[in-house]
Amino acid sequence: MGITPSTEIRWISTIYEKMEFSQADYMIEDSDEWDNKFPNTFKGFPSATKSQRHGTYWLAEYDFDTVTQQKEEENPWEYPARIIMKKDMKIKDVVKEHVLPLLPAKSLTKFRAVSKEWDKWIASPLLTHQQSFSCQSFSGYFYQDTEMGGNPMFLSLDHSASGVPSQFLDFLPEQYVKILCSCSGLLLCQGSEKYYVCNPATQDWKMLPLPQYYHGDEPAVVLAFEPSLRNIEAYYHVICAFPMLGHPIICFEIYSSESNSWSFSSACCTENPKLLGGGSYMKGVAYYETTSNEVLAFDVKNEIPAIISLPVLQVGRHGSLTQMEGELCYVSANNECGNVFLIDIYQGMEMILRRSVSINLGVDRGFTQACEVLTCVNSDAVAIHVGGFIYFYHIRQQKVEFITSPCATGPGKKFLPYINSLAMLHELMET
Repeated sequence: MGITPSTEIRWISTIYEKMEFSQADYMIEDSDEWDNKFPNTFKGFPSATKSQRHGTYWLAEYDFDTVTQQKEEENPWEYPARIIMKKDMKIKDVVKEHVLPLLPAKSLTKFRAVSKEWDKWIASPLLTHQQSFSCQSFSGYFYQDTEMGGNPMFLSLDHSASGVPSQFLDFLPEQYVKILCSCSGLLLCQGSEKYYVCNPATQDWKMLPLPQYYHGDEPAVVLAFEPSLRNIEAYYHVICAFPMLGHPIICFEIYSSESNSWSFSSACCTENPKLLGGGSYMKGVAYYETTSNEVLAFDVKNEIPAIISLPVLQVGRHGSLTQMEGELCYVSANNECGNVFLIDIYQGMEMILRRSVSINLGVDRGFTQACEVLTCVNSDAVAIHVGGFIYFYHIRQQKVEFITSPCATGPGKKFLPYINSLAMLHELMET
């Protein structure tokens, strides 16, 4: 999540202290513009945890086989074993080639001041492409109060490492936009009529052509973007699920950045659940939450819809789809009493309960509070929004950290998980 530094980041911190360069030879603009004025730096405290189930449970995702790869523990103060040392290779060159792609966008912007060589390398399309699929750490949330019509706001988990130049997205051509979906560093937004896909870290944006069908005032749309070594063109898709007027079915319209056009899918869902706005994407599948106790899943490549039933929760309990360590799961949370919260984690097509944990969230209270589970990406943490704080419970380390929230829980409060990426939009690469 960016809370505990990875091996590579700890390694670069030591290396950077040893490197010599002259700031007189090269200067860049002050990077303070990346810092948010909202005080939401992570704070942590030990939590009293009681695991009600034992063992390790790997969370499996819809219609996908999971292969767990074991990684050997590396000494953070030595060259990683996967890097082949060359006798004439300087330590700064090792960092440039093997560590920089792992860092978030704001950190890379700061490292452009190291030298002219580094500035040129970080600004190159090759490094941008490598960073887009190498750096997948959870950086924070884009928040918006859609009921009050407020502007978006970025909540960073680590101001020194992750940030955006303009959290209000005022680089877009419309004064007010709604944030609908986030995927691998890109945001999908909606203006008065148009959809926009943008990268808030680079301020690149693309206005999509109008769709052929009416998507509604609160469209159920998902942005699908999978940066990879092979996806050099950085193609992405936007998939909208919408009810067909006069017919009891859910249809799908798909935008492709490769063709810059919308197409109507021949697939449809005959169960016709009532969709909520937005959605999420992971490993080739778009997920849409509904007002009923189920989720609509859509295999983007094969254009196959499916319905996933969610667990039946007790009155007063709240749950949400989220991602934990690359797997889809459903997490519910409830304030049992005072500062004690019960977290249940479900996984698989049948959404079987895999883990139940009681945790202590801070100062003791004599009353219970409403809470909601927020989506995380590429993390082992469960995010719980309670009052004016967002708490992160790390499953492996059994510890709790928190940031300040801009609002209390309630309807219309949208939190989209974000990765601080340099990913380029496809159309900008065709010049």
